[in-house]
Amino acid sequence: MANPAPANDMKCWSQHLSWFGLLLGLIVAYFVLRNFSMTFWVFVVAMLAFVGVFSSGGHWLGYWIDKNHRSDRSLLRQEKKSCRLLVTWLRKVLRRKSKHLEEGLQKRIHHAIDGMGTLLAEASIERQVLRDERRRLENLIEEDLQHMKKSVAREYVESIGAAVIIALLLRAFVIEAFQIPSGSMIPSLRVGDHIFVNKMAYGIRLPLLPMKIGQSRIPAVALNWALPEPGDVIVFITPKNEEEDYIKRVVATAGDTVEVKGGKLHINGRQMPLVDDGAFEYNDLNEEGHFRGRVSTRSFFETLGEMHHLILRKSCVSNRDCLRIMTECDYEEHLCKQADFGPYKVPEGHVFCMGDNRDNSQDSRVWGPVPAELIKGRAEFIWWSYREDLVQWERMFTSIR
Repeated sequence: MANPAPANDMKCWSQHLSWFGLLLGLIVAYFVLRNFSMTFWVFVVAMLAFVGVFSSGGHWLGYWIDKNHRSDRSLLRQEKKSCRLLVTWLRKVLRRKSKHLEEGLQKRIHHAIDGMGTLLAEASIERQVLRDERRRLENLIEEDLQHMKKSVAREYVESIGAAVIIALLLRAFVIEAFQIPSGSMIPSLRVGDHIFVNKMAYGIRLPLLPMKIGQSRIPAVALNWALPEPGDVIVFITPKNEEEDYIKRVVATAGDTVEVKGGKLHINGRQMPLVDDGAFEYNDLNEEGHFRGRVSTRSFFETLGEMHHLILRKSCVSNRDCLRIMTECDYEEHLCKQADFGPYKVPEGHVFCMGDNRDNSQDSRVWGPVPAELIKGRAEFIWWSYREDLVQWERMFTSIR
């Protein structure tokens, strides 16, 4: 049973404006700090400074309002609220713990509740009278019902425990954060991007499955009410080993025939429209975000259904430029040749996925289509991005297309 809320005779605006200042500090910090290049720890210190200043400012502004500009009507309303909370707690004690209370104590509690109810029902009650009665109730609780109150430690443990349970349920079934570990989805997603995934976009999965116990395998279990559409960026458990999460773009769904010819994607015998967007260079990073080299590519706008997105192809001037992906240079297009694939028909209940960085992606061309029960959800937006020792402000809070 929760403890009765403590009454604060004057603290009202100070609490509200303190929380408002904290939120305002976060918003102002984002719009100010994004104009500067900074490392992670400089970002943390600056963010804490903004939040601390605005929250403290809100607190002291609220304290000044509470002390000098609270109306009698406002104070009376707050007093009535505190009294009602105390009465509610006492009624819960009588309802749940009455058999553990002496008859005399029960009568005193009933009398106190009735007396407070009568005062609260009066239209012209004075605040001082309510405050005196509320303090008598608090004294009753301290003297005779102290053992009914939870300890401070228990209150904290239960609050933290409830918050953890809610967070785990949200992570398991509603929304989950992922970090991008590789460059297979450049330019849409880069190493160091942190994204939120909508886990209810296509259905509900039982967490932790599939799972291996000894030589036995427990398969994935999911209730799907939709399948991804071409162009969706999804997170899924790779069919390759069922131990890793991948993020790729859906290029075809069940019943479609996929083929890659001359580096160009064909669905159901029709080439997907490509528009050359020119040269594109990026820094190749390892999973820790450390620089490995500069990569020269050419970007194209590809159309999948109603979705237009950028893909990359490795550019070249000689075969040496294509050694890393073990192919040769096409001297007419100045692009590294890409192995042909297909035709392949996507089976029912599956989707076919490819990375936007087409020459630097292990995807369904290697390990086959993705079963619906292995799909974790649809990538929605980037909430944090940090790479090469700098906060990437321009990528934060951008939707994933």
